[in-house]
Amino acid sequence: MRTATVASARQAGFTLIEVLIAITLLAVGILAAATMQISALGGNDMAMRTTEATTIASDWAERLIALPYDDPLLVDTNNNGTAGLDDTANPDHTEVLDNQFTVLWNVAYNQPIADCKTIRIMVQRTDRGSILRTVSLDFIKVRQ
Repeated sequence: MRTATVASARQAGFTLIEVLIAITLLAVGILAAATMQISALGGNDMAMRTTEATTIASDWAERLIALPYDDPLLVDTNNNGTAGLDDTANPDHTEVLDNQFTVLWNVAYNQPIADCKTIRIMVQRTDRGSILRTVSLDFIKVRQ
């Protein structure tokens, strides 16, 4: 009968090894959750800046749509037409906003049909790590 009492006394608590393993597993879980939280914050920041760039592009589209068809801001200054719509090195027009965003736009005459202008607005920003990100928006201005 004495052996049963000794065996039950050994089962009464946790060993030091079991406690250390439990603490290690808990620490790994907390570190994983912290890493996910940091990644989520970075993703939210990038999404916020992309939304801001898209809003800027939309605002500029509204400004340019309101201009007369022959306004100087709606001129293809380098005469490269449709081929120049994606040209960020030599855009038709440029505007720098708050040293964070640069608005570029290119114009192509008679695209997609006669008496229309295709205008591509590109908003660029440089994220952390010097990564250049661009949001573009196209619209068509019709001669009235």
